[in-house]
Amino acid sequence: MSHVVFDERTKIWYGSPVAPLYNPAQGLGELLHRLLARTPTRIAQISADTGRSLTYQQLHLGCIRFAQSLTGSCGLARGDLVTLVARNGDQLAAIVFGCFMAAIPVNTLDPTFRAEDYEHMLRTVPPKAVICDGELVPVLKQALEAVAIAPQLIVIGKRVNGYPTVDDFLLPTGLEECFVPQHVEDPARELAIVLCSSGTTGLPKGVCLSHAICIAHTANLWRATDCERVLCFSSLYWVSGLGVLLNATTAGATRIITRQSFSPRLLIDLVEQYRITTLFMPPAQVLALLGEGTIGMADFSSVRLVLCGGGAVSGELKSSFEKYLPRRQAKFIVGYGLSEIGGGCFATAGPYKAGAVGTLNTGMEAKVVDQQGNCLAAGEEGELLVRGKFVFLEYYGNASETVQMLDREGWLHTGDIARYDEEGTFFVVDRRKDIIKYAGYQISPSELEATIMALFAGSVLMVCVTGIPVPGNDLPVALAVRQQEGTVLEGQDIVDGLAEVVADFKRLRGGVFFVDELPMTPSGKVVRRRCKEMAIALYEEREQQREEAESP
Repeated sequence: MSHVVFDERTKIWYGSPVAPLYNPAQGLGELLHRLLARTPTRIAQISADTGRSLTYQQLHLGCIRFAQSLTGSCGLARGDLVTLVARNGDQLAAIVFGCFMAAIPVNTLDPTFRAEDYEHMLRTVPPKAVICDGELVPVLKQALEAVAIAPQLIVIGKRVNGYPTVDDFLLPTGLEECFVPQHVEDPARELAIVLCSSGTTGLPKGVCLSHAICIAHTANLWRATDCERVLCFSSLYWVSGLGVLLNATTAGATRIITRQSFSPRLLIDLVEQYRITTLFMPPAQVLALLGEGTIGMADFSSVRLVLCGGGAVSGELKSSFEKYLPRRQAKFIVGYGLSEIGGGCFATAGPYKAGAVGTLNTGMEAKVVDQQGNCLAAGEEGELLVRGKFVFLEYYGNASETVQMLDREGWLHTGDIARYDEEGTFFVVDRRKDIIKYAGYQISPSELEATIMALFAGSVLMVCVTGIPVPGNDLPVALAVRQQEGTVLEGQDIVDGLAEVVADFKRLRGGVFFVDELPMTPSGKVVRRRCKEMAIALYEEREQQREEAESP
């Protein structure tokens, strides 16, 4: 059990007050400049695509050269913002760490974005330079033209249309021995990186993180060691991707990287080939692995830690995957975090309780409040608020959204509905914005989704419950993905099966629609706003067909 403390008067939970692993009163570049030189011969990363290994000494040299070229031949100055759009390739770490060493903030976007997504973020966070994978040049040029800005374009990989490449920036400068990283005077206030909010219920916002928060919360995902081999498919668009990169690197661990997108078979192959010890996966990837026909023959004997977060993790999902892990040697840890906190807030470090996100991490505070802001007691459900010594600076250029998220006392309003028990274990029940209202009742989509998955395990792969707005009500409706081709399951089976085990007002009055796949974020979260759009379109189409069939 983690060491958490409860204040009976304020009803606030406190995580252990242990000091951060690394001193946050410094710049990220300053910290990395020292740590990368600590173990020069150790392997920092291995590319599964090229087979190339990179030592910490080679990585360190690449970071220095990139920082020098960025502020030299490229002409960027401290504080100029760079947008980075790239898969997890050989040069990615040197690019990011080189920017940190030059005190140049980075906005990381996902390489699987659509054109309109790039337009939105480039308009929200306009950069002085864009660094991208070569194959993304056309779509990014289109987005830049739409936004009417013309930053410098630097290409990762082969030269495209004469644009400079990252290889040009990694050439010897002759001044490597003289390099000193930019000193950051106020690490708690100076911008280091702009991540994006997930955008599952609205358009993404730019989450501004300081150097201090990145350093202070680096180890909140997990306390990495130099013996680990770590695999995470998340791009640096996600706080999990950034956290794994920083945590593994500062600990001296070895990261196994690939530009390929996640697939169950690829993950199994990489675990077996590189003897992965630490896996970071969102629940959607765990679910996909369980559906892989060869998982029973996979060799997971090297795995010692599975970190799972970024979405709801049921006890059933956890126990189902643990069957394939080495007993008494591997841990399956569920976590909960926010981009706005720069990492993890909760983890199931102690005895696991089904459906829990765990207890507070070191240095974190949490409370649950009602709609009037009153603190609630154990077992009562309300909005989850979290606080740390360091929180995000702002939503880039969006003061109104910043005020809604971050109050004057430093509390982050997560928008998640949660409760806690007497031992300080927290359970996230739902998203406040996702709650469906029918006949005056509030309906939790997550509750219905979990019930459907339990009732139809083996037949339903994924499900999303949302509300169809009709006059005076929302009709609960489900989008479902069948487990496999040939599964004999009709929508009415789900409607009737759920009706037998839930209260009448929770029935799926809007019905069930089977789809080939649910819209997902690149990190494996269901995009509920797009599911709602799909459900409304399918519902209206069905109702129109009914009207036409009934008309004389």
